Amino acid sequence: MQTLIQSAVQDLKFQKQQAVEAYCAKRRAPVFFEHYTKAIERALAVLWLELFPASPLCLLATGGFGRGEMYPYSDVDLAIVSPEPLTAQQQEKAEIFVQALWDMQLSPAVKIGSVEELCESVREDITGDTAFLEARFLFGSHVLAEQLLQRMGLQRDTAAFIEAKLVEMQQRHAKSQGSGAVLEPNIKTCPGGLRDIHTMLWLARAQGLDAPLSTLISQGVVTRPEAVMLLNSHKKLAAIRIDLHLAAGRSEDRLIFDLQTQVAENMGWRDDAHRIKSEKLMRVFYRASKTVMQLNGILLPMLRGRVYSQANRIVHRIDDDYYQVGNQLAVYDKKLFFRRPEHLWKAMEVLQTRNDIITLAPKTLRNWWAASRKINRAFYADPENRRRFVGFFKHGEGLTHVMRFLNLYGALERYLPAWDKIVGLLQHDLFHIYPVDDHILTVLHNMRRLAMDSRSHELPFASALMHAFEKQHILYLAALFHDIAKGRGGDHSIEGIADARRFAADHFLSEEESDLLAWLVEDHLLMSAVAQKEDIQDPDVINNFCERVKTQERLNALYLLTVADIRGTNPKLWNSWRAGLLENLFHAAARRFAGESGSRHVITSRRQQGAADQLTRAGTPEKQQQKLWQALGSAYFVRHELREILWHTANLVHQTEQPQVRSRMLPDSDTLQVMVFMPNQPRLFARLCRIFSHHGLDILAARAFVTEHGYILDTFIVQIPPKYAAADYPNVQSALEAEINNFIHGYDTTAEHTACGIRSRRSRHLPIAPGVHLAAEPDYPGWYTLEIVAVNRPYLLADVAEVLSDQDISLRYAKIATLDERVEDSFVLFSQHLENPKNQLALKQALLAQLSV
Repeated sequence: MQTLIQSAVQDLKFQKQQAVEAYCAKRRAPVFFEHYTKAIERALAVLWLELFPASPLCLLATGGFGRGEMYPYSDVDLAIVSPEPLTAQQQEKAEIFVQALWDMQLSPAVKIGSVEELCESVREDITGDTAFLEARFLFGSHVLAEQLLQRMGLQRDTAAFIEAKLVEMQQRHAKSQGSGAVLEPNIKTCPGGLRDIHTMLWLARAQGLDAPLSTLISQGVVTRPEAVMLLNSHKKLAAIRIDLHLAAGRSEDRLIFDLQTQVAENMGWRDDAHRIKSEKLMRVFYRASKTVMQLNGILLPMLRGRVYSQANRIVHRIDDDYYQVGNQLAVYDKKLFFRRPEHLWKAMEVLQTRNDIITLAPKTLRNWWAASRKINRAFYADPENRRRFVGFFKHGEGLTHVMRFLNLYGALERYLPAWDKIVGLLQHDLFHIYPVDDHILTVLHNMRRLAMDSRSHELPFASALMHAFEKQHILYLAALFHDIAKGRGGDHSIEGIADARRFAADHFLSEEESDLLAWLVEDHLLMSAVAQKEDIQDPDVINNFCERVKTQERLNALYLLTVADIRGTNPKLWNSWRAGLLENLFHAAARRFAGESGSRHVITSRRQQGAADQLTRAGTPEKQQQKLWQALGSAYFVRHELREILWHTANLVHQTEQPQVRSRMLPDSDTLQVMVFMPNQPRLFARLCRIFSHHGLDILAARAFVTEHGYILDTFIVQIPPKYAAADYPNVQSALEAEINNFIHGYDTTAEHTACGIRSRRSRHLPIAPGVHLAAEPDYPGWYTLEIVAVNRPYLLADVAEVLSDQDISLRYAKIATLDERVEDSFVLFSQHLENPKNQLALKQALLAQLSV
C-alpha cells in the first residue's frame, strides 16, 4: 500500500507540475482546471481500486472538485457513500483512503455515510447541501450515486435554499467591509468575487437548470452577451486566484500586499511611468468584480423570481411608460430605452423620487443596461438629458443611490468620459483605502448625510451648516468633481477645474455657481492642509487662509467638503482631535470675516487678558501673575491658543521654576494632551518623543516652546492606540505621567527606547518615496519651515528631532499629520547656520537617511 501511495504521489506531483506549466504558458484558467482535475481523478482511481474493488460503495466529487474548478491548493471535496451504515471494515478502509490523500499532499474534505445519513446531515446544513448540489460520480456504484442525489433533490426546499444562499451572500458581503477588505480583497468571497458567480449557478441548479450557460441562455435566464461577460469575468478572477496560490505556495485567497506585486509580475504586468504593476493587477480585479456585481443585479432577482408565483405580485401603474411591481420599477415597452434614450435618465428620476421603489425590475434593468451602453455625445448634447442629470443633484434625496447605480452599470463613465479614468484606480499613498471612484461616491454619501435630519446627531455643527447652505447641489457636485482628474499625471486639483467649469456651462449653472464649484475643486485640500500642517494659532496663518477663501459662503462650503472628504478617505483618519482642528480653523476664519481684527498685537493681547482674567477670578495675586508673564514672554501668546494658555497658566503660576508634567484627556476622544515644563537642555524634545513612542502613543501635534527664563514648555497631543478600551485610558495616562515625571527629575531611560523599523506590510510592499522640503521664512531671518513626507513608524519624530539637535537647530513647533500609515509633518525651525546652502544640504541628507529606515 505504501509503495502504491508513493507512486501515486510522484505521478500526481508530475501531472500537477505539467498543469502549472501549461497554465503559465498561456494563463488560461480552464486549461489548468481540466488538467489538474484529471490528475487528481487518476490518483483517486488508483486508491479506490486498491481499497474498494467490486464494492457496493461509491465515490462522489462534491463542491469545487465536483464543479471541476480545482485551484493549486484547493481542498478536495469528496463523499464516500454506502447503501447502509458502513461496516467496521468499510469504515477502516475509508479512514485509510482519507489518510492516503493526506499522504499524497492533498487536502481532503470527505463526507462518509449511508444515503440516509448523508441526507440527514445536509438537511439543516446549507453549506453541505450546496456541496452535493455540484456532486458528480467518480467510482463505484453509479446507481447508488443517482439514488443519493435524487433523494437530496427531493428533500431540498428550492425556495428556502435560494433565500438562504442570498442571505449567506449578504452576510459575506457585509464581512467584506473596511480597509483590509478593500486593499487586500478576498478573490473568493468579496462582493463580485468568485463565490458570487457560484451563487448564480447554485440558484440555477437548485431549480433543475443545468450549469452550462448554454442551458441558461436557452431558458431565457441569461442573454448571450451576459454569458460572455460572466465567462470573461470568471476567467480573470480564476486566473488571479490560480496565480495567487502559486505565488503563496499555499491556499491563499486574499490578495495581500506581500503577494500583489509578485502575482502582477507573474501575470505579465510591468511598472511604467504612470502605474506600478500591482495597481494594474488590482484595476483588472476591480473591473472584473464590478461586472459580476452588475450581472448579480439582473440574474439573481430573475432566478429568485422563477420560484415565486407571479399572481401574488402587487402592480401599480405609474404612467403610460412605467409601472411598479413590488418595490421595483418596470416598463411596459422593453424597447423603450432604445427608442427613446431620454428615458435612461427618466427611469433614474423615478427611482430617485419614489421612496417605495428601490431598484429596476430584472428585465427592465437588463434593457436599461443594454441601452445605456449607447450613451454618447448626442445623448449628452440633449438639453433635456443634461437638465435631468443635474436635477439628480438638485433633488438631493436618493442621490447617492442613483450615482452608485450609474457607476456600477457604467453609465457614469459614458456620460462623463473623465470618470472612466478613475474607475477602479487605486491610490498607493498609504492613507486612501478606496479606488478613486468609490472614494468620490463615499464623499458624496457623507455630504448627503450632513443634509439629512435623521443623521444630524452624528456631526451636529457640520449638519447645522449644511442645513443652512442654500446651494447644496454645488456641494454635491464638488464632491463628484474634487478628485475626478486623478490618474492623469498632473495636479488633479488644477486639472479638475476645466472639467468642473465645462460641466457647469453644459448643465445650466449660473456664473456664481460655476465659480464656487471650480474654486472648491481647485482648493478642496486647502483647509485640511492648513489645519493639519500649519500653526493655526498664528494670526498670520489665519490671515493668509482668509485671503484664499475670501467669503463666509466659501468658508462654509470648504469646511463641509473637507469634513466629507476626510471621512471618505479612510475611517482611521477621522477623530475628534482632527474634527476639533477643522472647527478651530473655521471659527478663527469666521471671526475674521465677521470683522474681528487680524492684528497679531490685538490677538495676543486678547489671549493674555483672558488668562489674566481667569487668574484674577481665582484670586491669584497680581505680583505672581507678573512673574509668570515675564517668564513666559510675549512670544508665548502668539504660539498658543487661549484654551491652552488657560490650562498652562493655571498650573504654572505658582511654580515657575519647578519641573512639571500635566496631562488631560480631550473631550469625547481617545487623545491626550500633555504639558512638560522643565529646564532646557540638549535633545529634550527628541527624548520626550521617545517616551511617547515607547508607550505606543501616536504623536498628532507637538509645540516646542522655550520661555524667557530658559525652560521648555512643550505641549503634545497624543493618540491612545485602539487596542485600549476607554476604561483603560486613565491607566495609560498614569503610566505615561509616571515615566515623564521620572524623566524631568533626572531619571532618564530614553536611551533604551530605540526604533524598530517599519511596522506594516502595506508600507513594506507599497512604499512611498520620502520627501524633505526646507524653506526660509521671508520676513523672519533665521526662521525656516521644514516639511517631510514619509512612511509612519515608531520613534520617527524622535529620530527627526535627533537630527535637528545634531545640527544645532532649534525646533520651535511641530505639526504632525499622521494619515494612517503616512506622515506629512511640518516644523518651524530656528538656526543661523542654515543660511549656508551646504548646511541645508547636509540637513536634508541626514533627514532622508532617517526617513528611509
